[in-house]
Order: sequence, then structure tokens, then C-alpha cells
Amino acid sequence: MDASKPAKRNSSRTMAIAAVVLLIVVAIAGIVLAGRQSSVPRQGTAAAVPDAPGASTPAVAAGPTSGANEVVFATGSDKMPAQAGDSVAKFAEGARSVGGTVRLSVRYLTGENKARDLELAKTRSAAVRHALESNGIKAEQMQVEMVEMPAGSLTPKDADRVELSLR
Repeated sequence: MDASKPAKRNSSRTMAIAAVVLLIVVAIAGIVLAGRQSSVPRQGTAAAVPDAPGASTPAVAAGPTSGANEVVFATGSDKMPAQAGDSVAKFAEGARSVGGTVRLSVRYLTGENKARDLELAKTRSAAVRHALESNGIKAEQMQVEMVEMPAGSLTPKDADRVELSLR
């Protein structure tokens, strides 16, 4: 071999590696975006209950302070809205007929008021739990999910609600 000749680069191999890396990046981005879209249920849709073919979460009657499967609190308040009582009762009736576990999801923000927001979220979930218990849902049938969100990532309505779902 001649030591004065530079090593030959294989441009087709380099292009193939670059294409594979690009496909991996696109696949990961697609998975992340799909996960973000599916983790926030669309309002008005009912989620399917696992292990119950054809069954779905009963829709909660929509009112000024509640939507499908959620209780929306007034900003900064931990008091159950008056209009939410009927919605929670209808959800509990449907949950009793279908069975399964009721999940309460509450979101709160990370930031300078994190401790206050976490306590408010806990108090709100407890209010909804008590409302469900008074409508015949046993405490052992409920799970509370506290989701910490980055500061600025929630709209006021999203921060002021407790979502109800069946698992």
C-alpha cells in the first residue's frame, strides 16, 4: 500500500447511516406526539373500558361547570360546583353498572406556587371522591392520579378540573 494516498470514503455507506438515523429520529418524534395526543382525552368522547367489549365510559351530563367525565372547579376554589352533583351522580350510576375502577386525574403546575397548586389539586380530588362515595362508589374502587405539569403548559380550565374515567 502506498502511504501517500488518503483513505477512500464510502459515501453510500455514510448516506445509508444518515438515512437510518433520520428515520429513528422521525419515529421517536411520532411516538412522542402520539403519546401526548392520546393522553389528553378529547372533550365529549368516551374511553373504552378494558376487558369489557363494546362497553364505554358513561357520559356525564354537560353543564356550565362540567363536561364529559369531568368536574370543573372555579379558579382557586376547592368547593364542588353545584351543577356538578348531578353529573357525578350520573357518572357513578354508570360506573356501578359497568364495574371496574374509577380514576380521578388532576393536573397541577410546577412552578413558584407548586405546593399551593398541589394542595388545591388534592382537596379537589378529595371533594370528587366524597361525591362519588356518596353515590355508591367504594373507596377501594377509586384511584387518584396527580399529574405534575411544567409551568405554563396548562390552560386555566385544564388546571381547574378533575377528570373521571373508568379502568
